[in-house]
Amino acid sequence: MIDFSKTEEQELLIESIKELLEREMPAEKERECYRNGEFPWDAWKAMAEAGFTGLGLPEEVGGTDVDLMTVALANFTISRYGGPLAAFYSMGMPTMYDVCEFGTPEQIEKYVKPYIAGGAPLALGISEPSTGSDVAGMQTSYAWDGDTAVINGGKHYTTCGMEAPAIIVIAKDPTVDNVHRGATMFLVDRDTPGVTINKLPKMGHEDAPTSICEVFLNDVRVPRSAILGVEHNGFMQTMANFTRERIANVSGVIATAVNAFEDACAYANQREQFGQQIGRFELVQEMIMEMACKIENMMNMLYKLCWQADQGQDVRILAGMAKYYCSKATCEVVDDAIQVLAGIGVVGDHRVGRYYIDIRSARIAGGSDQVMVFNTAPQILKRYR
Repeated sequence: MIDFSKTEEQELLIESIKELLEREMPAEKERECYRNGEFPWDAWKAMAEAGFTGLGLPEEVGGTDVDLMTVALANFTISRYGGPLAAFYSMGMPTMYDVCEFGTPEQIEKYVKPYIAGGAPLALGISEPSTGSDVAGMQTSYAWDGDTAVINGGKHYTTCGMEAPAIIVIAKDPTVDNVHRGATMFLVDRDTPGVTINKLPKMGHEDAPTSICEVFLNDVRVPRSAILGVEHNGFMQTMANFTRERIANVSGVIATAVNAFEDACAYANQREQFGQQIGRFELVQEMIMEMACKIENMMNMLYKLCWQADQGQDVRILAGMAKYYCSKATCEVVDDAIQVLAGIGVVGDHRVGRYYIDIRSARIAGGSDQVMVFNTAPQILKRYR
């Protein structure tokens, strides 16, 4: 029997994160970050000092080795109360774990420990100008010059490209016919000669450090020691981090849905029209009901995904379903919340108005709705053959 009750340790952790963020990231500070486009490094450092940035990473590297359920609850809480801090944490969930999982002691020392101490996470360079989810169409390649890999190509839509100290670059070996068997992960420092990073304009998330960047790699030379993991195993290593990436995506968007829902409920109980609170009108009640049902479904899906992953079960289908459903459902919840808030939601700087712009990218980033269907639906059908 599955029991989703939080442990005492998880309850204490959530409360500790909430207390720190309410102190370090009050609502007014979050609004200032949004208006000024600044990342609150002081609050991020406070999180690091409290040990929260190392959640889910091995103890031997300075982290706190907890299960995925706990990591998801932490990301959900940070996303609810920490505003832009969630961008760093959710990005670090897959990339820093990759270095711990596949990296050498030297790579862990160089990249993971500074992150746990309050530095930026690594960025992930997969998408390219001509290929997104189509990894087989990858053009970025490398060739060996003795023990030096020479990388050429470019990456697109690279999250945190301006802030990350290094990028995990996926490049193919052109001497191997099958890209899936010839792709390799490299740790490329941002200041390596031949690396050019340009920030791209984007829709929403103006307060977050999630700069979306294009990365050009022109005769970038890195030593063999820059390989992350095993040469030609980059595709399988990329697949291995998808579960954590999906959990980061899902727990983050649900936090947005919950915030929007709570704001809509509070307003419906306060705002009066035609002599009564608007929450007494059935059409408003219907929107509240729809939002509540979707949030309940999303939370249950997240808990089941984490529980099965922690049990070592194959969660590829459920992870794809969760990413697909929760991204769409959150957009719908935020849209209904705007409808309840009406004018106040679209005029001024109400956070739900921000959510309306920010959340749309959730249905594209980390794998679009259509890619989730393309990759997951055939696996569902296969069960019934």
